[in-house]
Order: sequence, then C-alpha cells, then structure tokens
Amino acid sequence: MEERGLISSLFDLSFSHFITPKIQKFLYALLLIVSGVAGLGVLVTAFGMAGGFFGKIGALLVGAPLAALCFLLLAMYFRVMMEILIVVFKAVEYLAEISASVKGNPGAGRP
Repeated sequence: MEERGLISSLFDLSFSHFITPKIQKFLYALLLIVSGVAGLGVLVTAFGMAGGFFGKIGALLVGAPLAALCFLLLAMYFRVMMEILIVVFKAVEYLAEISASVKGNPGAGRP
C-alpha cells in the first residue's frame, strides 16, 4: 500500500487506507485530558457536597485521593484500549506481509 496523507485517507470510501494509526497519539492525549477533567470533576463534587470548614477539610482528604484514583483508573483503561487498537492495526500489517510472502511477492505488503 502506498502512503497517503491524512485528508486523502479521511475521504477514502473503500477504507483501504486507515486514519486511526495516524492519529493515535492525538487520541490518547485527548483521552488523558478527559481523564484529568473527570478527576477534577470528582474533586469539585466532593467539595460541593461538603459544608463548613471541617467538611471542606474532609472533602479534601477524601476527594483528592478519589480524584487521583479516578484519573489513574481512567488513564489505565484508555491506555489498554489504545494498545489493543495498536495491536489490531499491527496484526493487519503483518497479515498483509504474510499474504504477500505466501503469494511469492515478498515486500509487497509493506507500507
């Protein structure tokens, strides 16, 4: 397969060229930002539920670890999902190479 640009791959109606491997880093960075916003949401919710000075201290003591845990669990989940996605696309590349070598045309399956 010849290498195509992002825009030409986006409008490839035959789906012979994939766009996901080209934007994986951007997607993962975006998902890390989503994880951070979710963690901040947990912290803000803990503060919103607390009342008074000692309630705010309690919210900080409970909310901060919960927010960090929320961020870490979401970041791990998103990382595993992205790695699975990468493995699937690598498998497709390796299958193309295997198919080309079986057909007697080594090197044809490489991008």
